[in-house]
Amino acid sequence: SSGINAEYGEVESNFYTMLLYIHSPTFIGRTFVISCNSKDSIARLKANILHILYEMGRGSHQFRLKFKNQYLKDSSIIEDYGIIDSHVINMIPLSNKSFTEHPLVSSASSLQSRENEDTLQRMLQREVDTLKRREKLCNDMQVWIWILFVFGFITFLTEYWYTGFFNCCFAAVALYLAPKYTRLSGFYLRMNERNDLRILGISLFAFLLFLTNLALLTALHENVCPFITSLPSLPCTEVTYLSITFYMAESVAYFVFFVVATLLCWNFKFQIGNYIEPMLVEIRDIKYIFAAAKSKSVKEQRSAALDLANLAASNADNKFSLVAEGGLQVLIDLALSEDEGVRGYAIEAISELLTVKSIQNEFVEIGGVNTLMFALHSTDTHIVKESLLAICQLCQDNEDVMVHVLGENGMDDLCHVINSCRLDCVRLVAGIFLDVSFCDNLRGELLKHRKYVPVFERMIRCSDSVTQQLCLQTLEMIAISNPDAITAHPHFISPLLATIGKSADLQVKTISAKLLLYFVEDEQTLTEVLKCSADIHTALLKLVTTQDNIMQCVAAKILLLLVQNDRSALKVCHCCSFAN
Repeated sequence: SSGINAEYGEVESNFYTMLLYIHSPTFIGRTFVISCNSKDSIARLKANILHILYEMGRGSHQFRLKFKNQYLKDSSIIEDYGIIDSHVINMIPLSNKSFTEHPLVSSASSLQSRENEDTLQRMLQREVDTLKRREKLCNDMQVWIWILFVFGFITFLTEYWYTGFFNCCFAAVALYLAPKYTRLSGFYLRMNERNDLRILGISLFAFLLFLTNLALLTALHENVCPFITSLPSLPCTEVTYLSITFYMAESVAYFVFFVVATLLCWNFKFQIGNYIEPMLVEIRDIKYIFAAAKSKSVKEQRSAALDLANLAASNADNKFSLVAEGGLQVLIDLALSEDEGVRGYAIEAISELLTVKSIQNEFVEIGGVNTLMFALHSTDTHIVKESLLAICQLCQDNEDVMVHVLGENGMDDLCHVINSCRLDCVRLVAGIFLDVSFCDNLRGELLKHRKYVPVFERMIRCSDSVTQQLCLQTLEMIAISNPDAITAHPHFISPLLATIGKSADLQVKTISAKLLLYFVEDEQTLTEVLKCSADIHTALLKLVTTQDNIMQCVAAKILLLLVQNDRSALKVCHCCSFAN
């Protein structure tokens, strides 16, 4: 492991709740240990690494951080990627050539790279100088505390000798509370995240003692020394001369100590990354990034896509700047790249931009929805998930966008996700279907073709209760507006009965029972229901044995309809023997 502690004496070191291990193939046999908090940004984590590299003479080393095959964005925070204590993060070098480019951002222009490099090095040097200043101030404070100790003992030889007790006690307390700090190892001994408050208290108390010394000087001036005052009856002894000289010197010492302590307290507001972090997430020269995005080099396109994702995720100003410069079309082009990495970053950037309502309409107008639907066929689950998140944002209370989503083969694209992706993606599709079900003009499209029925069956039978609930709510909305649209598909009967019998979610059971009512009320589908007598028995038994009155009422109504339409259904009535 590296011999340099990455903490570097951060003010809030005790708030860091985990240690991360940074491994790099460039530095064979060495692993960097970083102490950090889950709320820290990736940019601040990189700033800590840059401080370590600075001590190794490699402060300009260009790298990116990667965790579980995913590059980490500067503007994101550590917990966004599920990183916890003792995880290992890979530090990937950007180039095997010289270390003269920007260490974190690739650009199409070498001139821009050098400008970025110079800016970063200035910020890094500024942080290092601030930490050096902190170390010097801590050492100066120690020296002045010992000087005050000496003054405290000399006080016993002055006119007001009893004040020496206060001076010595203050010096002793200050020596105990004063932080011990070096730039490379940070705080030691009484390390505390409240160093700034402790030093502030010491500083204020020192200022009070400074004022006390001035008051003593004033008293000596007015009441003791005859060659200064008009009171010749009071003797002016050698002790008096010594006292006047001493209190003047001690006042100067306390004032200097107060200034040093105040400067140190102000310095403690600084933390590693305060200067570097804003620089890494600020607005970069977009034209250079766009130039890289349009190049034929996959490496430059990937770097440009990552830069755009970082910019889109940083703040609203960056989002509007990207759109104003034509960034949406650039991102759409990148999202159609054959390289999965380029597509992934481009889709991430699009998803971030679409969080702003005013950007969504422009995105739809230039045909961005088709790009997102195309991305649903990617073999990379991350790309599919980011595309679905973007579609979800577009579909919220926007019927026009929903028309584009379901247009042409949109429904087939969404069904493809359900048939081939993991549960978190299926849940997002179920949410999209529910949004669509609230639109009167589009609700019927969900079950327009029989080929979509197995997709809904799969969602009903899935192990995720949230997905089940979203799917069942969608079907309920369709049934409320057009019961025939549901009863036309008796294939739903079996999964509904199975869900009632097996699900532990009360709401899922309730909605399933309500949907089952539609099939029982329809004479044509009642026969299909009776064919599942064993499943009916289990489902109704589950319903009637709950403590929920609504579910019991639904169960009773189902039983009544079964008996009214087919006397052979009496064989299932024994499960209601409790209702006497």
